[in-house]
Amino acid sequence: MLSRTFKSVVIALAFGAITASAQDFDDPIPSRRLTEYQMPPATQTHEFARVPDTNLVLLSQMSNSNLVKIQLDPTTEEFVALHSFPMGKDSGSGLHGVWPSTVYPGKVWLSLQLENKLLLVDPGKESWTTPTILQTIDIPAPGNGPHCVFEIGNRVWAGLKEESKQTGKYYVFSADVSNPTDYTLYECLDSPVFIKEEPTTGLIYVTQDRDSSIMRIDVSTGETEQLPIPPSVGNTAVGMTTAYGPMSGVWFTLAGNATGGTGAFGHIGSDGEMRFFQLRNPLGVNAALLHLADATTEDGGPALWLLSTSLLSNASSDALIHVTFDAGVTSIAGEEYISMLTQNSKVHRVVALNSTVLVSELSTFALAQLSYSNTVAGQWQPRESVGGSAVNAEGW
Repeated sequence: MLSRTFKSVVIALAFGAITASAQDFDDPIPSRRLTEYQMPPATQTHEFARVPDTNLVLLSQMSNSNLVKIQLDPTTEEFVALHSFPMGKDSGSGLHGVWPSTVYPGKVWLSLQLENKLLLVDPGKESWTTPTILQTIDIPAPGNGPHCVFEIGNRVWAGLKEESKQTGKYYVFSADVSNPTDYTLYECLDSPVFIKEEPTTGLIYVTQDRDSSIMRIDVSTGETEQLPIPPSVGNTAVGMTTAYGPMSGVWFTLAGNATGGTGAFGHIGSDGEMRFFQLRNPLGVNAALLHLADATTEDGGPALWLLSTSLLSNASSDALIHVTFDAGVTSIAGEEYISMLTQNSKVHRVVALNSTVLVSELSTFALAQLSYSNTVAGQWQPRESVGGSAVNAEGW
């Protein structure tokens, strides 16, 4: 078991104009800070999630099949302790997916991609508590290689990333959480990654990265349909999230290829149509967008966090991008670019907490945390607007 509690140098960026008045000196100066927390060494640091109603974040490291449990300060969300635990039969089990369960509060779903298993785990209440496996689901043939795992309603879902040894095809797995023998394998394209539900229709959408398409599943009939990404827009559909309220629907990202990305991302609402958005700032035109999270707040309006990555191409920088929309969510109103401290780190996932935002770095075994002051929890205030796009003090 490995315990690590240190963190790297912090860079603080102050922004906003200051005028000389007594009131201003009493008010906090708007600021933001990026902090990198070093995790146990590993070559593939992948998925992470906060366990609801706790101060724990769980992080998967696939290359050694270890689960890192991170303790947060309940007020600041700063990291205060972490411990690492092996999951699976050995270091080659391929721990990848992490998803908190709603059906079983306080428990989490994990995927062992190279063991072809899903696990329901009690992580324990403290960072040093050894996780307990409560249930194991063996992926039935011809399915192979559960990658990301999700719980939607009373079913657990997984995109099977590995080609089937029996059929040479790819599948999406879905099973009743209380009766895993009640399962379905949906044949899909190469290869399924994220799986989300459109909140109005209940239809399931699946990104398939290598074939650059999104599959739609009607669970009531079992019918599936492919929605190819137009090559003129971009390619490699990866990240996907469900949003509610003014952002209602599923949102997805396009990660590009070896030459870079196109700065494009998309939305599917209750009408089932794909709508695409394009980053306008020159800093985003080659952005390879791997993942995203809803950043909407009551005061700030509809918004997204987008994650630009160097995973597929060094032509794309590692950056966190905050995008705001007009009230009708028909066009982009503003863009802000926050350069990650470590470039070529192949940033991988973004998760918004209560008042901070976390980003995993695939190749540098680190979690970066963005924190900001002079805001309400979860609300972002750009430094300044330049031609409809916000930039920070480093020019990003």
